[in-house]
Amino acid sequence: MTAEPDWPERLASAGRRLAAARAEEAAAREQARELAIAAIAAGQTEAGVARALGVDRMAVRNWLGKRK
Repeated sequence: MTAEPDWPERLASAGRRLAAARAEEAAAREQARELAIAAIAAGQTEAGVARALGVDRMAVRNWLGKRK
């Protein structure tokens, strides 16, 4: 007979991993936003920045405050 898994600890561990992944994603998005704004201020196009970052051009426009 096998022991039952320790569900509370396994779930808590998965929750911690999800929280860490969300924090990492938020940091990566913020870095991308800051770089996009700087690149466009330096003369890069919105479309080119979006393509390089792998995001939609409208996301870049949103970061620039051009979209509501």
